Amino acid sequence: MKNILKLYYKSLIFAVLVIGLFSILNPIFVKDTIWENFYNQEKNSVDVLILGNSHANLGLDLNIINAKLKAKTVSLATKGQNIYQAYYCALEAYNYQIPEILIIENFLFYERLTLDKFINQDASLGDYKKRYLSFDGKKMGKAKIQEANRYFKTPLIQNIFPVIQKHNDWTKIDEIKQRLYNTTNNQISNTTILNKNKVQEYKQTQKFDLMKFNVLPDEEKYLDSIVDLALKKGTKHIIFLTIPFYNEYRNKIDYSSLEKPLLAYANKQSKISYLDLNQVFPDLNYTYFSNDNVGYNQHLNYKGAIKTSQYVSDYITKNYNFELNNSFKEIPEYYLYNEIKRDSLENGNRILGNMERLNGAKQAKYIIKQGESPLVLQGWMAIENQESKRSEMFIGLKSDNNNIYVSKLKKSNIKVRKDVSKFFKKENIYDNSGFKININSLLLEKGNYEVFMIIRNSEGEVLVRNSKKRIEII
Repeated sequence: MKNILKLYYKSLIFAVLVIGLFSILNPIFVKDTIWENFYNQEKNSVDVLILGNSHANLGLDLNIINAKLKAKTVSLATKGQNIYQAYYCALEAYNYQIPEILIIENFLFYERLTLDKFINQDASLGDYKKRYLSFDGKKMGKAKIQEANRYFKTPLIQNIFPVIQKHNDWTKIDEIKQRLYNTTNNQISNTTILNKNKVQEYKQTQKFDLMKFNVLPDEEKYLDSIVDLALKKGTKHIIFLTIPFYNEYRNKIDYSSLEKPLLAYANKQSKISYLDLNQVFPDLNYTYFSNDNVGYNQHLNYKGAIKTSQYVSDYITKNYNFELNNSFKEIPEYYLYNEIKRDSLENGNRILGNMERLNGAKQAKYIIKQGESPLVLQGWMAIENQESKRSEMFIGLKSDNNNIYVSKLKKSNIKVRKDVSKFFKKENIYDNSGFKININSLLLEKGNYEVFMIIRNSEGEVLVRNSKKRIEII
């Protein structure tokens, strides 16, 4: 009997150690970052929660929404997510957060699958594999186990621990290193523009794969579950949000097949609002959409996301008396939207820099005809007495009518400027302070823009400096 008990306890200890080890290793094999960002928030500190798929990811810029609302916004949207997956995202999320506002993005209904057909999709297809994007990053718990048993064909333990499910990735050392050392969660803006060949193809195409939506009874049941969960937990407002479609597609389909059932649903509940940005912005042209393949699945680019994010923020402020005072001192947009001047750290170190050339010219103002040529900005910036290679640099453009475009400088934009270090007699410290960046002028609304140099150090502190240069897009 003693031997049996010893064996039992040894097995139990071994199982606990294995589970602990797998839990530690899981993040190495999970590319998804939505849950990591979500779990990093303090309990009950999230004001706005977003459920959706890539339409929400690319159609809403969280930096803009946070800056304008002064609210903490978190998105659990993932590529290809549907309403069935969104329910389990909500189930997990409400264990940690009770947002005042829940945004449900309406392209969650694009698949038109019954629950049975969704569960029994061919596991070798990409559409099946996309369900892992909203699943893998979840913590071990009741919601994850329920979802694994419900939606996945492979054994439970294989789904719960990505380290097992992704065993073929164990030898991909470079990818593992990248995930280990990538500690930033910056939203990546899409700055591509739908090219004119694709614009022409949209005009010529009369039939697309998705011509009519159909909100199925199974889908409505899961929507019911999300709404009931949110309201019972204490969410005050729910917004059914439709991100703009490209009008050359939207005008050829039965668009009312999406609009009518969701609008009717929203009208039954005083706490649900229906916000269709296709009605707000019915004529967004190709410059607001990214260069995706021609089809039913269009995404906004950064220009489009600026427009929608500003509108959604203003809509929430106007309709819900939504007044918060959170500060987001680590994001550049916070300073530009709120007109906060900050050109030095608490220790007195200032932002140094010079916007030297606008499209090669040394002048205070430069005029560009929209789409005729890119905007090219050259110069340097650094934080006084701090090594420049440890800082992130941004360019901010702010128009007279408050259109704000923020561009993060990539490594390819960084230029060696040993002359700057030499001028300040700081050996090597400012060598990586130079920049040259091209911005497609089609991504900018017409108007007059002030040009700001923005820098963020390794501690997340942001400094902003008005370059005293201006751009006019005509």
